Amino acid sequence: MWVYAGGGGGDPPYRFFEFHRNRNHAHPEKTLKEFKGLLHSDKYGAYEKLAQREGIDWCPCMAHVRRKFVEAESGDPELRGLILRKIRYLFLLERVAWARTPKQRLRIRRELEKPILDELTQIIKERVLAGGILPKSKFHQALNYYLSLAPHFENYLNHPDARLDNNVAERAIRPLTIGRKNWLFVGSENGGRASAVLLSLVQTCRNLGIDPQTYLEDVLRRIMGHPARRIHELLPDRWLAAKQKNAAIHSPDQDGVS
Repeated sequence: MWVYAGGGGGDPPYRFFEFHRNRNHAHPEKTLKEFKGLLHSDKYGAYEKLAQREGIDWCPCMAHVRRKFVEAESGDPELRGLILRKIRYLFLLERVAWARTPKQRLRIRRELEKPILDELTQIIKERVLAGGILPKSKFHQALNYYLSLAPHFENYLNHPDARLDNNVAERAIRPLTIGRKNWLFVGSENGGRASAVLLSLVQTCRNLGIDPQTYLEDVLRRIMGHPARRIHELLPDRWLAAKQKNAAIHSPDQDGVS
């Protein structure tokens, strides 16, 4: 199961699940063939390939970088600790930045976060060049993992809607990751595709603060009589906007007269 979070802004409204039998690079390449904009992801090869396309600004996930260093327990303890502290400070600054306006967010990133990233890159480069680390060790792999992504971290510094991590998509897929240990099977490929459709609608509803049951009951009653050319009107965010507009029209005025 693949998941995409999108729709614009720093907190994209849509969660789109897509079922395939494997993790072939062709699947995201096909789904995102017309995509342009910010691409948040881990370092999976398909995303690295997409990042080379014109019009795509790849923002790799710093949370995955942090995880690599957390797992590298046998590495240089002093350097490893320093790297993890600096990454932690970046995330603390991001928490502050997201509580500000987009313009202020960019200023915090450029004035406070960029020097930390530059220092991290320099420290790690110097350590790798110094040698003396087992090439197959987790610590060496973590250092090289960071360096391979370092040029792309500049992208989040320059876009107010970009994020330092890919946690929006990670949170969307987590219920499925936990649940499949209990469900085990989807029955068939058709079952997998049906599950993806329902997951897309339910997770998008939850993200928008819509009760999924209320939404699905209403849409399933109306969809057969709804014009196909206007099917987009039944998407969760459009449905919510229409409900809110309708409620405002029929709400009592200030004198209590409807």
